[in-house]
Amino acid sequence: MIQPLDPDLIDPWDALALRTGAPVFARPGWLTAWADAFGRRDDLRALTVHRDGALVGVLPVTAGPLAVRTPTNSETALIAPVTADDDAAGELAQRLLARRVGTVDLDAVLADHPLTRAVRAAAGSTPATETVRCSSPWVDTSGDAADFPQRLSRNRRHGLKRLAKRLAEAGEVSFDVHHGREEDLGELLRDGLRLEAREWKLAAGSAIASSPARVSFYTQAARWAADAGVLRLAFLRLDGRAIAFGYCLQQGPTLHFLKLGMDDDHAKLGPGMMITKQLIDHAFAQPEVRELDLLGENESYKADLASGVREQVRLRVYPTPGLGTVQRKGTEAVADLRKAAVARLSGPTRERLLALRNRLQR
Repeated sequence: MIQPLDPDLIDPWDALALRTGAPVFARPGWLTAWADAFGRRDDLRALTVHRDGALVGVLPVTAGPLAVRTPTNSETALIAPVTADDDAAGELAQRLLARRVGTVDLDAVLADHPLTRAVRAAAGSTPATETVRCSSPWVDTSGDAADFPQRLSRNRRHGLKRLAKRLAEAGEVSFDVHHGREEDLGELLRDGLRLEAREWKLAAGSAIASSPARVSFYTQAARWAADAGVLRLAFLRLDGRAIAFGYCLQQGPTLHFLKLGMDDDHAKLGPGMMITKQLIDHAFAQPEVRELDLLGENESYKADLASGVREQVRLRVYPTPGLGTVQRKGTEAVADLRKAAVARLSGPTRERLLALRNRLQR
């Protein structure tokens, strides 16, 4: 059933997420930090499945008279339903689609998640659309770190060597990762968010610092993550001064690289690329970590390093064949036009347009 977010659900949900190896973004602590920061706590609901009295499936949603949606905005890295097994995913899908009075809108879900597959199967001939939200790259960090350069193109290997040499010639280079428990978390975040607030991002309104709600989210989420032992704040420093920042989360076999910041005054030293390479080395050095999840779009520098991509999709199932067909065709046409237009834009331009869209939506 779809129900308000009951405090008594939090602990069983978190335990199920950890037991099933779900991504850190599936945990209720992360999601409630998002909901509180963006004023969505009262809208948040949970679709649950129990078996023999035990929780076996959870999908966070917002429910209205015309649609059931996953709770997303521009700061959503991933929506990860939690399911104990394929049967739990199938039951969640059946319950979700039983609400035929409105559209079911699953956004920011993995294309190959058991629930996504179950919703596709359960929808049958009902009109539906599925569009790719992003293809997120990831780097395999299992095995021997010494073999990693051989996976890269010759140009990328030489480029990394040139940047490393240039950086070393500029001063003393250091790299550190903080867990935020016994340190001044507020000061670390201030330093990191200063680097994330690049000039063009501030102009576009897409920097974290551009929005009090975003600052609140990443601050509250960092506090939760530090308490949960999953926060990793990475800094690349030159002569003691931070020139690049990574807001990361590490849980189980995955190190998620969520937000990148860098000092544009040192752009010629490639701080963004170099901190990414440092995080790859850091992941290799930890036996329990088997991948660095770069998240977001598969930009060229990420693609050069990546071992593969994971598709996030938006899957919409419409309430009736007649209305659904019209909606589906219109949605597909708009999506095709948007995809073609976005493909021709630079990264900063995409950020500016996204920020404008978000302001208009608010």
